[in-house]
Order: sequence, then structure tokens, then C-alpha cells
Amino acid sequence: MVQPLLKYPDPAIRLISANVRFFNDELSQWITDMIDTMKANDLNALSAIMIGIQYSVIVMKEGDAYIPYINARLIKHSGMSTQTERSIYYPGISVDVDRFEKVTVIYEDEKGNSHHRDLDAEMSRIFQQQIDYCFGSTFVDRVDKEMKQRINDHLEHGLVEGGGSCPVIFIRDYYKRGARYMNSLIALTFVLPFFVSDNVRGWVYTIDKYALLAVPVLILAYFLYAQYEARIYKQCTSCQTGNIIGTTAILIFQFLIVASGVFFWVAP
Repeated sequence: MVQPLLKYPDPAIRLISANVRFFNDELSQWITDMIDTMKANDLNALSAIMIGIQYSVIVMKEGDAYIPYINARLIKHSGMSTQTERSIYYPGISVDVDRFEKVTVIYEDEKGNSHHRDLDAEMSRIFQQQIDYCFGSTFVDRVDKEMKQRINDHLEHGLVEGGGSCPVIFIRDYYKRGARYMNSLIALTFVLPFFVSDNVRGWVYTIDKYALLAVPVLILAYFLYAQYEARIYKQCTSCQTGNIIGTTAILIFQFLIVASGVFFWVAP
């Protein structure tokens, strides 16, 4: 069924979309309504909040197919480009917005199965536009202060403000990525004992020991900064603390495996 679209100045645009915890007929009906609404309004993408459903559901048109992205998150990005964007929430306004050229996203489908995809060019930009809505944000939050003020002055009721939106990328993810990269680099040295002399092996062992010192530092930095972000962005998701603890435990386990390999295998 076609649903009415959220339009300015409805303050619901600033609501943070909750994660979907059920995959049932109700979710399927939401997706059907979103597709019907997209077809009726000639849209290539839609977030559930735009039809008043406060859950993290995005539907994107890809060719003739309509693909749902449930509980989507952006986990990797590269490049940057600037293009003029328009919003169905703020009709009649267009503005140049910087977006990542390529992104990697993780999401769940209608059945709850996990997926990841690489999106680039137009699909990357469309996805970023929609995930902004899920986090209570719009494109006006991505322009400089001067442009934002001009938009505010142009609108009859001014910009719709709300309680801070969530970042697409958390700073803690950089610490996590650093720990994983360091573990991976050290693990690559495990093949060297097959090919190098004992002298070279001893040199590599020394480097590995110093490199190992950086890993627990990065893990600790991840855990502490993640706790800080969980406090200031507590509206973003109800399960941040559990995810942080689980990720920290995995990083520690990976570190212990790599450290064991260094001391019991690489050591001359």
C-alpha cells in the first residue's frame, strides 16, 4: 500500500531508527509498502522513517529489482566526490554534498541473513543518503555553516533541529582496524622459518616482539574510545555495549593466537 511521505517540517525526520529484531510478516509488509511508495513517487531509494516507520530498513532500486537493506552499516569507504543532491524531505532545495565514492556495507535481508556488498558511484551516494535518514540526519547536516544558515533562512520554519545524529563511521573502528591489520602483518611472518636462515629468523622474531606490543595498546584504545562513543551516541543502537565487549574479546583472542605463534614458532 502506498504510504504518505514524511515532509518538512515534520520533526520525525530527526528520530533515530531502531535495529530490526524480528523478521516476520510485519517486516515483509513494511517492505512491500516501501516499494509501493517508491513506485508511486518514482523514487530510486527509500528509508522506512520516511513513511513513519522508525526502524532501520532501506530499500534501493537496482535495475528492475527492489533490494531491502536491513540494519545496514557502512564498514569501509574510499575516495570522495561532490555532487548536487536533492531531498524528498526538503522539496525545492538542492545543495552540493561530499560523499564517499566507494563503500562497503553490511546488512541483513528480509529473512535475517547477513550480507556484505561493495557499492560505488551513484549507488554509493544513494545508500549514504538513505542511511543518513536512519540516523536522524539529512543532507543539510553535511554542508558548512554558511550554507546551512542560508538554507535555514530560506525555509519558512527554519531547519528542523534534533538531538545529534549518529556518525556513519565511528572513530573506534580505526583502532579496531589497526589491531587487526597489525595481527595480520605479524601472522604473515609465520611462513618465514621455512625460507630464511636462523640469523634472519632471529631478526624477524625481534621485530615481531616489538610489533606485538602495539596490538594490546590498540585494543585498549578501541575499548576505551568505544565506551566513550557509546555514551555520547547512546541513541544510535541499543546493543553498542554488547558489540564492544564481543569485538574486544575477539581482538584479544586473535592477539593471543598470534603471540603464541611468534613465541613458539617464529622464535629461533
